[in-house]
Amino acid sequence: MNGIETTVVRLPEERLTLTEAFLRGLQSERTRVEYRRAVQLFEGFLGDRGLLAATRRNVEAWRHSMELDGLAPSTINKRMSAVSGWYTFAMDERAIDRNPAARARRPKKVTRSVRTALTSSEVAALLRVCDVEALVGLRDRALLMLLAVQGLRLQEVLHLAVGDLDERGGHHVALVHGKGSKIGQVPLAAVTRDAIARWREAAALETGPLMLPVLRGLGVQRGSAMSPRAALKRVRLLGERAGINRRVHPHLLRHSAVTIALESGVPLHHVQSFARHQDPRTTQGYNSNLRALNNPTAHAVGDPSAKHGGRLIASR
Repeated sequence: MNGIETTVVRLPEERLTLTEAFLRGLQSERTRVEYRRAVQLFEGFLGDRGLLAATRRNVEAWRHSMELDGLAPSTINKRMSAVSGWYTFAMDERAIDRNPAARARRPKKVTRSVRTALTSSEVAALLRVCDVEALVGLRDRALLMLLAVQGLRLQEVLHLAVGDLDERGGHHVALVHGKGSKIGQVPLAAVTRDAIARWREAAALETGPLMLPVLRGLGVQRGSAMSPRAALKRVRLLGERAGINRRVHPHLLRHSAVTIALESGVPLHHVQSFARHQDPRTTQGYNSNLRALNNPTAHAVGDPSAKHGGRLIASR
């Protein structure tokens, strides 16, 4: 036009698919992986209909199919939240005018049971099976301390680097990369510091990831932290060796740390800070379960020796 060549420059965002643009706005890599998977699963469920033509009935039918597959309500809720987030983003981009997942009925949340937590004696048994004369045993003990004593999430433990260990205000701390890319300062218990120090000395760790894979007879494999799958398998194996008659997994150890803290009388607000729960109701859930289990009413009703109890048994 008028002898002047016009060049149209497309912004990088304009070349992204709707899903890629949605995922790009999420801070956590783990969340991006989970949300991508959820959107792909729903898209596969829809078949030829496609995401933009889906209805609330389609979303609820997908929920029903996941229930039939035996998925936990928490997993179903997470996947439905991811899909609802995708539709909210699509509305903002004016690709659709409604969110079919916004009012779709979801499974009722199951109150987490304190019965699943390990007791302090079970945690001690778990720690005892770590062979501290072996390199892998020292690594395992440090791993268990960070999960069961510090109450860290597995991803937080595996993200720890030697450089994240510091001393601030007279306290030994770990700089933990938590949910939403938030970094928190976690004071380390003396037993945790000792376990980490022994592992670091044996493995000659000066920099890099803290939780390294251990190769049989070949020392540690430097460069990358052990994988979540490897850590999960290791914790499960240690649980079996300790004679714990249930499946032991990393999140159970975090759950146990919170429960043991509450059982020990640590104030709720301190436990909330320890667990880094944003919502105090999350921590309160553990406390409510403890009160329910410690309620003596049923024992009083069924105990013939109780002053007013035992009437149901005595009347038979």
